[in-house]
Amino acid sequence: MEHTAVDRVLRTLEVGGTTVATLVDGGASPVAWSPRPFLHPVRTLAGTVLTNARPVDHPWHCGVGTAVPDVDGVNCWGGPTYVHPTGYEERDDHGRAVVTWTSVGDGTLTQGLRWTGSGGAVVLRETRTLTWDASGSGWVLGWTSAFRAPGSSPVRLGSPGSHGRAGAGYGGFTWRFAPCDDVAVRTPTAVGEDAVHGAVAPWVEWTGTFDGRHGSGARASVRFEALGHADPWFVRVAEYPAVGSALACDASVVVEPDAPLVRSFRVTVRDEA
Repeated sequence: MEHTAVDRVLRTLEVGGTTVATLVDGGASPVAWSPRPFLHPVRTLAGTVLTNARPVDHPWHCGVGTAVPDVDGVNCWGGPTYVHPTGYEERDDHGRAVVTWTSVGDGTLTQGLRWTGSGGAVVLRETRTLTWDASGSGWVLGWTSAFRAPGSSPVRLGSPGSHGRAGAGYGGFTWRFAPCDDVAVRTPTAVGEDAVHGAVAPWVEWTGTFDGRHGSGARASVRFEALGHADPWFVRVAEYPAVGSALACDASVVVEPDAPLVRSFRVTVRDEA
């Protein structure tokens, strides 16, 4: 994937004739932002935009996608690299992901992705499956990432959290929200950013008012469900709006050869009255 002026559209996701998400290749991201495919914009059925891509505060954050801060020493997240105990450093260690094959069905899309390091060597392979359909008064997105080692050696996935920065175990499936106000975030047993961040729970729900900066806003909610795994949730509200998984929260995760590491999520999107 070459650096391009704009992202190339790979697919639009439609529910009942309404475009709810656009999948792009990420080609407009410079190398330092770890270029990769992502969904943006993602919308409610009423058209409210729920995602942000390349925001000023963290320009390597891109809509909805998968990214890992450390893949055997390669930064596949973007931005500076965390080095314990000194902190973040600007390094020439960024990877990228490109789509190598695609299979399309009715409301489903499966792609093979190749993650490479700065020198072009393959460091990780991913088979990604997206599904989308109507769900009550909203719509639901299914996301499954199956990570595989590219050869006969195991691959270690890490994060700042696994490297010593407590509470910063981000990495894996990630949703960067569009600017929003009056945010409420909860799990079945916890309410608020401090309580929800780092929690292990079957789901986390985010409700906010989007486009409120213009004097009026649209209320929407997004519920994230973890399917078949129990990774902690990574949540930011005060610093920036985002929800994701903490694949390597406080310890590295190893992808063994011939044994894919699978993470699946179901995301329900609704307009709120």
